[in-house]
Amino acid sequence: MSDSKSKAPKFLKAGKVVLLLNGRMAGKKAVIVKTFDEGTPDRAYGYCLVAGIQRYPLKITRSMPEKKITKRSKLKPFIKVVNYTHMMPTRYALDVELKSVVTTDLISGSQNNPTARQNARKEVKKLLEEKYNNSLKTGKNKWFFQKLRF
Repeated sequence: MSDSKSKAPKFLKAGKVVLLLNGRMAGKKAVIVKTFDEGTPDRAYGYCLVAGIQRYPLKITRSMPEKKITKRSKLKPFIKVVNYTHMMPTRYALDVELKSVVTTDLISGSQNNPTARQNARKEVKKLLEEKYNNSLKTGKNKWFFQKLRF
């Protein structure tokens, strides 16, 4: 059976929400920023560059004061390279523009430039918190910002 004629449809695309299965971030949700289906010379397997939530925002009720709501709405993001076999795709997608913030040179040059990675993480945090605050009002993407119970 030849691969050139019958190619599987590509469903791991930028913006798709995935669950990480292995490692320190196991059970955390992330959004695919960029995919590398064929791999690269240093990584000879298919992998993705993902940005996700390491620490989820806490529960908010209507009776809480504004100051408490802003404190409980904070989240902690992460940026990671993940092998295709170590993640489970979901049917959900999150439309956040992370491509300009999280780039491939961040992962390759993480040893020599950690400040660039920190700045990218801060930008991701800002974008995700903004998306979270919008989801509180509209109710969209609510699932992404809740801790996975398993």
